[in-house]
Amino acid sequence: MKRIFTFLVMLFMTTPFFAQSHNLKPKQQIATAKRLGKSFKEVSLFSLKKGKSNVPLPKELKEYSILSLQSSVMKNFKSSAPEAMNLLLPGQKSSMLLELVKVEIATDDFSIVEMPSGRIIQPSKNIAHYRGIVKNSPNSIAALTIVDGEVSGIISLDDQIGNLVLGKLSKSQDHILYEDKDISHLNDFVCQTEDIHAKGIEKNDFSKEAPAANQVKCPEIFFDIGNDVVRDKGGSQAASNFVQAMFNQVAILYANDGVKIKLSGIKAWTSTTPFNGLDSFRSYRNRNGFNGDLAHFVTYNYSGGVAWVNALCGSYRYGLSGINRNYQNVPRYSWNISTIAHELGHNFGSSHTHSCSWNGNNTAIDGCYNTEGGCGRPGIPSGGGTIMSYCHLTSAGTNLRKGFGSQPRNVIQRSIRRASCVGTCSDGGDGGGDGDEVNCVGIDEWSGNVNYTAGDKVTYRGRLFERTANNGWNDLGECSSDPCSRAVQWTANTTYSPGDVVIYQGNVWLRTADNDWEAVQCNNNNNIDPCATVAPWAEGINYGAGDQVVFEGKVFEWSGTEWIEIATCAGTPASSPRNADALKAKSSNIILYPNPAKDFITLEIENVNGKHTSIIIKNMQGTNIFTKTINKTSPRRSVKETLDIQSLNSGIYFIQIINGDTISTKKINIK
Repeated sequence: MKRIFTFLVMLFMTTPFFAQSHNLKPKQQIATAKRLGKSFKEVSLFSLKKGKSNVPLPKELKEYSILSLQSSVMKNFKSSAPEAMNLLLPGQKSSMLLELVKVEIATDDFSIVEMPSGRIIQPSKNIAHYRGIVKNSPNSIAALTIVDGEVSGIISLDDQIGNLVLGKLSKSQDHILYEDKDISHLNDFVCQTEDIHAKGIEKNDFSKEAPAANQVKCPEIFFDIGNDVVRDKGGSQAASNFVQAMFNQVAILYANDGVKIKLSGIKAWTSTTPFNGLDSFRSYRNRNGFNGDLAHFVTYNYSGGVAWVNALCGSYRYGLSGINRNYQNVPRYSWNISTIAHELGHNFGSSHTHSCSWNGNNTAIDGCYNTEGGCGRPGIPSGGGTIMSYCHLTSAGTNLRKGFGSQPRNVIQRSIRRASCVGTCSDGGDGGGDGDEVNCVGIDEWSGNVNYTAGDKVTYRGRLFERTANNGWNDLGECSSDPCSRAVQWTANTTYSPGDVVIYQGNVWLRTADNDWEAVQCNNNNNIDPCATVAPWAEGINYGAGDQVVFEGKVFEWSGTEWIEIATCAGTPASSPRNADALKAKSSNIILYPNPAKDFITLEIENVNGKHTSIIIKNMQGTNIFTKTINKTSPRRSVKETLDIQSLNSGIYFIQIINGDTISTKKINIK
C-alpha cells in the first residue's frame, strides 16, 4: 500500500535566499562561455533530405523535417567533440542555429552495472551531452546527446506551444525533427501520486527563513532500467546511453529553474526485475541500497508514473516512470522526460498544479484537471502548462520551456536546500564560470523594514534579487564591479538608457545621463574583440532584423533590408557608438530588379555618400566573380546601373555595394 507524504505550501517570505545554483540557466551558460572566450565551432551534422521518409511515419505529423547524418562530420565528433558549438539544423521552411556548450551530467563515482549478473559496464567514451539555446531566442532551451551515430534531444522555444523533438527513426539511419504537439493525443498519462494535505512543513515556516549559505546542492539520481527497455534498446550499454540522454534532457529543465541534478548510477536489468511497482521497488532498494539521493525505476510496463512527495533523506525516496517506445518509428523523448521530471518533482516536494495547496490560500494554480482538495477550478493557462500540471490533457499542452512555474520551483529549491543528506556540487558540469554577473549599480540593499512588491530589486550579500508575484525572490546573479562583464554587443535597433554598457568596434562604452557615450576601462585592461561572440555568416539561415554575423573579418548587422557594417574583428576601434546613428543614416537604399534575373539586372542606389561606388558580385563560397567601379557619382546623388550577367551560371549570388564608409549586401537569384 502506498504511503504518500502530504504537505501545505505557504509562499510568503520576507527575506531573499540564494538560489540553488549559479549559472545553470542555458542562456547564462552560453553567455558565460562567450565571456570567457570559448570558441564556438561551426558544425553541420545534418543535411535536409528531400522527399519522403524511407520508413512509415504517423499521419498526424504536420510539420517535420527528415535529416541525413553527415558521416564524415560524425566521425570527427567521435574523436574530438567540441566544448562549444553552433549546430545548424536545416528545416523544410527555415534553418535553426543552436548555441551549445558541452556539459558533464554524472557524478565522479558514476557507474553502470548489468543485473542480475553484476557485470560492470564501462560508460561510452564517445558520448557527448550538450545544452544551450536557439540563437536569438535567449529564453529557449535545447538539450542534445550525441553517441554512436545517433543524436537525440529536445528544443523548446519561448513563442511556441509544444516542443521540438530530434531523434533517430526506427529501422532507418535518418533522423527526424518534429513538433510534439502533433501527436499530443497519445499523451494520456495520469500521475498516480495522491496530493492530499500536509506533513512536516508548518504553515509559516518559510516566512521565518533566513538567507541560506552561498552553496549549491546537487541531488544525485540513480536509475534502475527495466529489462523490457534493455531488450528494446539492444542491451545494457545502449539502454544506459538512452537513459543518459533522457537524463540530460530532464536535467536542463531543472537547470532552467535553478536546480542542478546529477546522474549517480544505473543498473540495467537483463532479466525480469524483482520489483514491478513503487512499493516493491522501495522494498528492494531499501534492502539492497543504491548510490544517490533518489532512486527512479523506468520501464515500458507501467501506465503513467508515481512517486512519494517530499521524500528526500527518508525511506520513501523513490519514483517510477512508465516511459514510451517509439510511436510508428518516431521517438517520443519530450514525453518521457516530462514524465520523469514530473515524478522527480514530487520527490522534491511539489504537488500537482491542480492541487488545492497553492497561492497561500489553499487554491489551485491551474484548472487543467479536476482539483485535488475540493477548491474551485481555475482556468487553463495560455501558452501551455508547466511540468507539474496535467495540461497535456488539454488543448493548452505542456511547454517544457516554462519549467515548473514559480511556486513549484520555490518549493523544490527549498526542499533541496533544507535536505541535510544532499551534498554540495562539484565544480564540473555548469559550462564554466561562477555565475552570471549582473549590474547592481543604484540598487538598494535589502531591508527587513521595507514591504517589497513584485518587480522590486534588492542587493543581498553581493547578489541581486527580484521580488516575484508570489512574494518570493528570484536570484538574478552576482553583482559585478567590472562594467566590462555586463557589456553587450551594440546593435542598431536597440534604444539604450543611461547606465547601459556596450561593445562597439572593440572598445567598451557606457551610456551617460546626457545620452552620450563614455569610454570605459576594463578591469583586465584588455579591449574586447567585437567578433568574439558573433557567429560567422552561414548559408541557409533566415536572418532577422538585429542579427549580427562575421563576414570577411568584419561584423555586420541585418537591418531588416540590408547588412550594415558595425565593427572590424580584433582591430583598432575607430569610433564610439555616437557615430552609429550617422552611419545608419548614411546607409544606401538599394533596389534590385528583376530578381530572379536572367541576362541583365538593374541596380538603383539612393543616398550615395562617396565619389566612388564599387559593385562586387560574389558566389556562395564568397569568391569575387564580378567587380565594377562607378566614378560618375557625387555625394547624396542617386545612381542607376544595369549589369550584364549573361556569363554567370544559374544559382544564388550576393551583390555587395561599397560606397564611402557603408557596405550593403543583397542576395540575387540568377536563372
